[in-house]
Amino acid sequence: MRKNIMRIVMAAAALLLLSCGERMSRTAADPADSGAGEEAESTVSETAEASAAASAPVEVGSGEPASAVSGQELVVTRHKQEGKHMVSAAGLTISVPTTFDGLAAEGAEFSGDGDIVKAGATGSCRVKYRGSFNSIRINVKNNQDYSMAVRECTVKGIEIGSQQPDPELTLYGIPMGATRQQIADVYGEPFSKTFDDADGMSNMVYQFGTDIYSNQVVMILFRNGRAVAASYDDFSLVVN
Repeated sequence: MRKNIMRIVMAAAALLLLSCGERMSRTAADPADSGAGEEAESTVSETAEASAAASAPVEVGSGEPASAVSGQELVVTRHKQEGKHMVSAAGLTISVPTTFDGLAAEGAEFSGDGDIVKAGATGSCRVKYRGSFNSIRINVKNNQDYSMAVRECTVKGIEIGSQQPDPELTLYGIPMGATRQQIADVYGEPFSKTFDDADGMSNMVYQFGTDIYSNQVVMILFRNGRAVAASYDDFSLVVN
């Protein structure tokens, strides 16, 4: 069972590396495109082949203190409520597990929540957030045998990203721009990690829950040693 979970985790890490890199490249090329919805993404299992590239270890701890970046103080604070209030964004709080009604009650405004997700597939929509380089995405799974709109699917996770340091955009208490060392100092050695690739990209993966077979996973994506994206997924909410 642990091998299966590890395979899912690494596949999801590879998906975060690929999808966030593509989204940020598009945003950098066209800063005005900060709210358009995207087509439903393929399932995590379809990225299994790509996960091999994300399996090499990385050295935790490199780069300047995060507080030196753009004059902003970036502090990692250990999250005290696993599965609750995981994302903060300039006063907005977003929790998973939840529903779209629950997200709306927390103040979330969506773009792309009406997009169609095929039966058994995963999808996502964007939560409106300030700045061209900042993003929040809600990830869903269609557990039914017919197509549905994103907002009708099961909310299984959340993803944030920013190419610029942002102390007010955090997931599990981890602000965008934080260093690998800062995160390791608070959360300890990750469940898995990767070395920087040719583009300076790497990741750290943490698994939360009551035992080693937990399905709650936090992944942090780094560029040149600094967090540029992070995601939370609860794989127990996904029906295979």
